[in-house]
Amino acid sequence: MKNLIWIFLGIIIQEFCLLNHVFAQKNSGVFYSTLFAKTGPYKRISGFGAVNDTYFLRDINGDGKDDAVVYNHSGEWRSAISDGIYFVNPKNYFTFHSSSTPISEIKGLMGDINGDGRQDAVNFDPVLGNWFVALANDIGFMAPTLWCSSNGAGSSEQFLADVNGDGKDDAVYFYQNGINAGKWYVCLSNGSNAFRNAAIWNNSFGQNAVQRLVGDVNGDGKMDIICFTKSTGVWTVALSSGSAFIGESVWRTNFGTDKELALVYDVDKNGKTDIVYYDNGDWWVSYSTGSSFGDYAHRWVVSNRTKNPKGGLPAPEAKLLGCISGKTTFACAISLGDWLCLDNNNKNETVDAALVDTWESWGNDYIPQIEGCKDTYDSGDPSVNDIQLKMIHDAGFTYIMFDITNGGHAWVNNRAKSFAQRIRNWNANLKADQHKMYFCVSMGMSRGLAPELAIQRLEAESKTAWDEYYTPYQDCYYQMKGKPFLVHFVWEPENSDAAKIYSGSTAMTYFNKFTIRWMYNQIIDKPKYANAYGWPIMNKSGNPIGDEVMDVSPGFWNGAVGAGRDGGELYRSHWLRVIKYQPQSVWVNSFNETWEHTSIEPSYIPPSSTIDNPSLISTWTDLNGERADDFYWNMTKQYNRLFMYNELTEGAYIQEEGDNHIYKITPKKFELQTRRIYKAPVLLLYSGFMKQFKGKIISK
Repeated sequence: MKNLIWIFLGIIIQEFCLLNHVFAQKNSGVFYSTLFAKTGPYKRISGFGAVNDTYFLRDINGDGKDDAVVYNHSGEWRSAISDGIYFVNPKNYFTFHSSSTPISEIKGLMGDINGDGRQDAVNFDPVLGNWFVALANDIGFMAPTLWCSSNGAGSSEQFLADVNGDGKDDAVYFYQNGINAGKWYVCLSNGSNAFRNAAIWNNSFGQNAVQRLVGDVNGDGKMDIICFTKSTGVWTVALSSGSAFIGESVWRTNFGTDKELALVYDVDKNGKTDIVYYDNGDWWVSYSTGSSFGDYAHRWVVSNRTKNPKGGLPAPEAKLLGCISGKTTFACAISLGDWLCLDNNNKNETVDAALVDTWESWGNDYIPQIEGCKDTYDSGDPSVNDIQLKMIHDAGFTYIMFDITNGGHAWVNNRAKSFAQRIRNWNANLKADQHKMYFCVSMGMSRGLAPELAIQRLEAESKTAWDEYYTPYQDCYYQMKGKPFLVHFVWEPENSDAAKIYSGSTAMTYFNKFTIRWMYNQIIDKPKYANAYGWPIMNKSGNPIGDEVMDVSPGFWNGAVGAGRDGGELYRSHWLRVIKYQPQSVWVNSFNETWEHTSIEPSYIPPSSTIDNPSLISTWTDLNGERADDFYWNMTKQYNRLFMYNELTEGAYIQEEGDNHIYKITPKKFELQTRRIYKAPVLLLYSGFMKQFKGKIISK
């Protein structure tokens, strides 16, 4: 009987709130990702080249900086010149024509054939064994001419390399099969018009190798041949004597075993070619000592465009090494025409592409469109933080929750602390119409652990939150129920229930200093999920009814499961429930988490986006499918100010649940619309809202 009375009273209170809009002091928070780094140049040119092209990093103008060169199977040679940082002024130089062999079978190669410091373009006809050279000059390339005929027909691989040390690259070719199997041939360049004196330089080397390469491994000025056996990670060398490749010996074992690709380059710029392997975005180097490749394996550059990220972004079409600055060696991954390049001249450090440009290294196709910064950004950049903070404030939010759920990483943590400094600065310089802003953090590395280990991790992460976030920034740290607020991400309510059992333990000192709340893998409209702070909400009525908080999210996609945005229908359905049930606070997931598609920040996703699941509509479009970069942000501002302050925005649109009619908000009335609404959200509100509304109409 008592339960029925309480239920009845609850219904009466809810209806009273809806009818009379009793608004107590409320809070609204927004999730914010601080992982987005953009600290230096990374993408050096976009849209240059296509799948199945041949790519080079070579210096064609002799200024010591390697340029981007593309040869396609229509015979076109194109290049974009390095200015030391970017590749600029792309243009077509010439098109090679073949009179006999199909042009699609003609191979493109590059080398300094005449020794003038410029890399020349070479076309090799594998059917006839003809070598055509287009010498580089001050304006590009001269017309190609035949330098050698009937040499290398049917050969397996061809190289251009200075094997005799005279400063001019020679024609080198290898046969894997047939009567010449295992043989290496050389035709020396005369520097003016011919490759001459075809001769066998080695009779049986590298036939069983997966890759054969050329480089000056001992630094004597003559290019040697190097063979890589993938199954064992063995690197074997035959040194050039100036007239033969001799002294075959193993220079390194167990380096690059079963890895994706082998490369060679003088990475440390000491005159001796080093060996490199590439494996799913990571580049490792073993440096030449002059007589071997040393034992040290340098994890040199990592996360440089991995294959198969979310959305099926393909592996890079090409992986190159070169010197685009004229000083240091760069790792270059070419993906969908984007040249992604990073250098590292410190043998004791690893350069992580995600720490340089998270957007590009992860293949994130979102392009933020925030006023004053219409581009990808660093989430620790104070100028960007100030723009975003004002946006969040003006939308009526009172706090920002920083996403630290993937553990302690300076790259993420330092950006959160930088943003906290901007919040402190905001509070110290308030204008008359502004309110203070606050922040809190969410942690998440206890998820998936056995209960005892999870408890230890919860306590450890609580200590981190106390020491690194609350103590230094307590003046702007968000409080709830008289304590600083902290959210832990665990798998399911059963995990948080287990943690609560230990909350009275003396071992949970820091845990108990906070008001703790929880995040889960998914929340649904069931009592056990009430008052949780996310994670995904997969359907329109999925945000649990809570007295303390209700969550809203515009969509979700993590590569495995998702909820489509559906032109804003998912998001406005979540907000409808918030306005209907009037919790104490609302939590928005999220401002800028583009990796899981929960972002509301004004953004643009190009139609050719590869990061999205094509079955889910995750782009920024209005209800009619028209591009609207600020669609979700405008919807957020309008809903949040209604929730927080009982305000509607003049010129905005509303629609009551169960009614297809749309109304425009004017200072004096709700004006029925007879046309379709483009580029603007339409707030979905409960039936009878317009008749009951007693709040304010504010200007945009």
